[in-house]
Amino acid sequence: MPELRFSNTNDFVVTIQPFREEIDRVIVTYIKAHAPRELNLSDRERTALLKALEYTTHPTAFRAILQTVENALRHQAHPNFIRWTICNGNRPRVIFARGLGIVTILLGFIAAIIITLSHASRGWRVLAAVGWVIGVATLMAGWKGMCVVLHGMHHRHLRPWELFADPETEAEMKKASFDSFETHHSYEDAPWVVKYEKRNILRKIFDREVWVEEPALRQIQDTIFIQSVLTGLFVAAVLSAIFVAVPKGNLY
Repeated sequence: MPELRFSNTNDFVVTIQPFREEIDRVIVTYIKAHAPRELNLSDRERTALLKALEYTTHPTAFRAILQTVENALRHQAHPNFIRWTICNGNRPRVIFARGLGIVTILLGFIAAIIITLSHASRGWRVLAAVGWVIGVATLMAGWKGMCVVLHGMHHRHLRPWELFADPETEAEMKKASFDSFETHHSYEDAPWVVKYEKRNILRKIFDREVWVEEPALRQIQDTIFIQSVLTGLFVAAVLSAIFVAVPKGNLY
C-alpha cells in the first residue's frame, strides 16, 4: 500500500507513486513552459496539471487537458501532416511548377491579344483557352504542393534523407523515432542536410522519383488534380467568353 503523508492544510500526498520518473520526464518534455516539445496549453491548464501531478501519477490527472490535446492533434497536427504528404515534389520542383503555370497563363493572354488585334475570326481566340487551362491547373496544383507531371506518373520525389540514406543511418533514425524522451527530433545536424544543400538547383528540380505506394494518398492527389483541372476549365471559359466578345482590331 502506498504511504500517505498529511500536510498542515489537511491535504495528503502519496509518497510512493508508480511511474513517477516517467511522469517527471513527461513534464519536462511536454508540459513545462519552454519544454522541447511543449504542448499548446493555456496557463490555467498547465498550472492545474502541474499541481495535480505533484500529488498523483494516476492517468486521471491528465483528464483536464485531454480535449485540448485531442483538438490540437485533429485540427492542427494531422491536417498539417496531410498537407505535407500531399506534396509529391520538393520545394524547388513545386516553385518551378508554379512558375511554369504562371508563364503558361501569360502565354495564353499573349496569344489571345495577338489574335484579337488581327483580322482573324473570333473563333480562333478560343485557342488561347488551351494555355489557360494548362496554366491554371498547373498553378492550382502547385499551390497545393503538387507537380502535375509527377502526378501524371503517380510519382513523387525522394525526400532528402531518403536520397542519402544508408543502413546505419536508417537504423539510427528508427531508434530515435521510438526514443521519445532522449531526442528533440532535430535534423539540423544530420549528414544529409549538408549533402542536400550542395546539390545544384536543376538537380533538385529533376531529382530521383519513386512510385507513390499509398492508395489513399493517390486518391487525395487525384481529387486535387481534378479540382485543379475543373478550375482551369472554368477560368478558361470565362476568359474566352470575354475575348470573344471583344471586337477584332484589324491591325494586321
